[in-house]
Amino acid sequence: MKYEEYNKLKKNINEQDFNRDYSLINLILKLLSYFGHITCIFLAYFMLSKLFLDVLSSNLVFVSIVSVIILGSLELIKRSIFDKFSIQFLKFKGLTKEVMPLFIISMIIISMSFYASLKGASEFSSKSEKIEVQGKETIKIYNDSLTKQYTDDISKIENDIRAKDETLSNLQELSLTQKLTRDQRNTISDISKQKKDLELKIKDKKVELSNKISKHEKGIMNDADSKKKDNSKNSLLFIIISIIIELTILAGVYFNEYYKFRSYKEFTDKIEKDPNYQKWFLYDEILNVIYTDDTKINHRLPSSKFIIDMCKANDIIVLPKDIQNFLKILNNINIIKSSGSAKYFNKTKDIAIITLKSHFNIE
Repeated sequence: MKYEEYNKLKKNINEQDFNRDYSLINLILKLLSYFGHITCIFLAYFMLSKLFLDVLSSNLVFVSIVSVIILGSLELIKRSIFDKFSIQFLKFKGLTKEVMPLFIISMIIISMSFYASLKGASEFSSKSEKIEVQGKETIKIYNDSLTKQYTDDISKIENDIRAKDETLSNLQELSLTQKLTRDQRNTISDISKQKKDLELKIKDKKVELSNKISKHEKGIMNDADSKKKDNSKNSLLFIIISIIIELTILAGVYFNEYYKFRSYKEFTDKIEKDPNYQKWFLYDEILNVIYTDDTKINHRLPSSKFIIDMCKANDIIVLPKDIQNFLKILNNINIIKSSGSAKYFNKTKDIAIITLKSHFNIE
């Protein structure tokens, strides 16, 4: 390891800065939270638009616009309320009586948004009804086609039966008027037997049709059940995703406030412990007092006593020694210049503020 690398590691480990070190994480979570809002609106849209269409039977474009406006407003309110709750929670360090009203309101709005997203995710991913309808349509088409085919075959057999019935009827009528020959009697016997065979064939055809329809229907329904199970897994996955999205939104909002709150606390502690910051605060306040709107370069500075009086008038408590040190520093960094006992402005106010800040290494 090189010495430069060691120093860099040492600085990263010993001089940790939450604001600097976690700025990227805060940005990513914030962007993810906004993306989460858009996703929640997208998912909840399927639930709300379906509800409006079922109740109002309105125009789809109108329903879509109203749904997006309502859901967008809900997400904005959710973010705003939870943001306020996060600030108060961090400020009061827990669910105190000051924080509780915001917590209750936040939970109500979050629950509404959460339910809408979950329901919408379920509606968006669920295809069970479509699968069932497609299965029934497939069965109907197959049944109609097969039934027509068998009906045609049975009709032909029935035509043969009717023809044989007619032949039998003619022979029976003939037997009433005369004695039938042996061949005629054999014909009657053969036709009766053939007729029974044809009737059995019709029954067999009907049973075969019923079995084929039943077998095909069972196959289609089993396939539909399998697809429904797969779809059920997809629905569960969408629900899990919607839960993660909701948690990401809340995490993004909360961490953003935590990031700002902790950055503020750390910077406040740094200011209170660093004498440079204390001096800079005081000198910056004095600088704003001695510079007026009319101050220009080469204008003469007021006397030390006058500066002290002006500071007191602005509720800034200073001692003569503070003013002496202040003027020495201004002179050293060329904000003012001396000519004998008189002192003159050497920089404009804006440049003077920047120069003083740079002198104390204020970031």
